[in-house]
Amino acid sequence: MSNNNMTISERLTRVAERANTLCNTVSSQISFINSALSEAEAQSSEFINNARAEQSHILLSSNQQMHLQDANAIKGFNTIGLESLEVTREATLHASNIVDHTGNGVGEDFKANVFNGYVNGYFDIVRLKWKRNMASHPARINDDWYRNYQQGALTTGCYFKLIAGSIGGEMSAYHNFANGWQLLGARQSASSISKAFTAPHSKLTLSRNTGEEGEALMCLFGTVSGFVNLEDKIWGLYPEFTKV
Repeated sequence: MSNNNMTISERLTRVAERANTLCNTVSSQISFINSALSEAEAQSSEFINNARAEQSHILLSSNQQMHLQDANAIKGFNTIGLESLEVTREATLHASNIVDHTGNGVGEDFKANVFNGYVNGYFDIVRLKWKRNMASHPARINDDWYRNYQQGALTTGCYFKLIAGSIGGEMSAYHNFANGWQLLGARQSASSISKAFTAPHSKLTLSRNTGEEGEALMCLFGTVSGFVNLEDKIWGLYPEFTKV
């Protein structure tokens, strides 16, 4: 029967049948489209992760091992905004060994909850006890933004366990380990010309409120070149250009 001899009702029925056939065809292809998109997404994620893993990250800051200058300062750190700071060397990790300097078991705590592998080098875990002064300016653990080597694409990270008080700044928790340990990090891409001239000033600040006291355990604080894959809990000792 030609379309010319069809009633309006018959024509509408024919249109509906064709539309239904088209919908069925599209529906049958959706699973193939979704599968292709998922595969492409997985390949992109794998490429990005592999690219990050193959990228060389060079330490741009000083003393990532966090050796102490004395009982009130970390060697090479320009700590500002505090009324008082007490720093204790709790533990040293090297190879598969732990040196417990205080008897508090901090090194064992770190290995049990954060990383229990081989350490190709040395680093200290330190205890910070502080009181922020009454100035409105942030209290920074290491005020080093002005040293002209922390612009462009970079990552700042550390392992941190807050015991009392509060912290702030650009860094946030990328992973929460057991017993209060966290991987803190902040990243900046080279996405604009301004990033070639500036860097975050307050990566990690101690106490959000003036006059506040705090206490924390901390290790491996530093800034490196490029984007480190913090999502996969990757942060460790990095080769350095600068020496304290």
